[in-house]
Amino acid sequence: MNKSVVEFYRSFFGKSLLILSLTLSSVFLLTFCNKDEPIPGLAYVGSDECKTCHMDNFTDWAASGHPYKFTVVENGQAPVYPTEADNFQSQWMTTLGDGSHSWTDIAGVIGGYGWKARFVGTDGHIVGSGGSSMSTGLGNNQINFHGGVLHNWSNYETSNMNKIYNYGCFKCHTTGGTQDGTWLTGVDGLGNFSEGGIGCESCHGPGSQHVADPTTLNIDKVYEYAHLDNSVGGLDIDGVVQMPDANGDDVNFLCGTCHNRDYKSPINSSGGFIKHHEQWDEFVTTAHYNTGMDCSGCHDPHKRTIWDGDGITKTCESCHSAPAATTNHSAGADCIDCHMPFAAKSGTKIGMSGFRGDVRSHLMGITPDTASMFVADGSFVRDDAGRAASLSPAYSCLGCHNDDPNDNIPDKTLAEAVASALDMHD
Repeated sequence: MNKSVVEFYRSFFGKSLLILSLTLSSVFLLTFCNKDEPIPGLAYVGSDECKTCHMDNFTDWAASGHPYKFTVVENGQAPVYPTEADNFQSQWMTTLGDGSHSWTDIAGVIGGYGWKARFVGTDGHIVGSGGSSMSTGLGNNQINFHGGVLHNWSNYETSNMNKIYNYGCFKCHTTGGTQDGTWLTGVDGLGNFSEGGIGCESCHGPGSQHVADPTTLNIDKVYEYAHLDNSVGGLDIDGVVQMPDANGDDVNFLCGTCHNRDYKSPINSSGGFIKHHEQWDEFVTTAHYNTGMDCSGCHDPHKRTIWDGDGITKTCESCHSAPAATTNHSAGADCIDCHMPFAAKSGTKIGMSGFRGDVRSHLMGITPDTASMFVADGSFVRDDAGRAASLSPAYSCLGCHNDDPNDNIPDKTLAEAVASALDMHD
């Protein structure tokens, strides 16, 4: 119990009634802090407040990508990333836009840890977008890198005159986002946040009560919430909307809040690839989800998976020992190479096959035929009576087999890949 409460009762009632008063106070606090009852005055306190008691989790989190989804630039100083993030930062300002910019022009960096980086100018616009006052319309404003390789600069939203960094963008990049106020001095109406990046309180809820009186009763194991601009109200799976439960601990709902693009279950795609941040939409179509698995069944939520991280806690072989033992494939391929290929794209395509992006898919199931895995206009992954949402051998096989003619991996046609896939585990 809080020491001030003890001292209050000791001075007011005397020692003879201390035990009784402490008992009554404990009942009051348990009732007050129960998750069934709202706790007034909750506020965000920042991730640094958590490390005093949770140093191991804090250290793992600090070495993951979540803290670096958005970094506010202060006093013209470049942001600092963990050493494992090979992001070519030294080239950012010399090659952004027309090459004339310095860090004093930049108010914040979106990303920069694992796949790509974009830059918010001091006018609140994405530098180089149509409405930006800096390198307007020139492009060369998104730098793409993955796996320690600089892939290219691309032209992001060069014709969009209103690509400002407001709540609609940063709701998934920051902690404690609100539509009120502004995060950038001199630019009104952007909305605000309590902490740049995905901090501890993004997943566990506002921590002021917990910091004042640490107990499991006044902090969420999982903080289920819906974004303020979520017109669906929750997460839609095939027309059924799952709403956030203030007393719930649904890991899938928490992760799905940001790892989707429109709060609806069709898997968004474009340009022949699944869009990034679609992991939830993919996962809810799988047998894994339907049998009750959640994201934390395979992921340690505090640890990274990229840059040789150890955030994966369970491998496919843990549950699928028979298929893993019978695989008609040459050595060197792992389960995820085929069942979680790079069928999604965040920054760029990789290699020469045309079927390899830079983000692993979470569809996992493969339909061994030559049909496209996308609907006719390419805007969604196909999921109907004729073809359930699943991967095509084009991505599961050709992403590697046709990646490079000099990599000693035999090239295949799609028909040959399908034939190999049909009896892969027989």
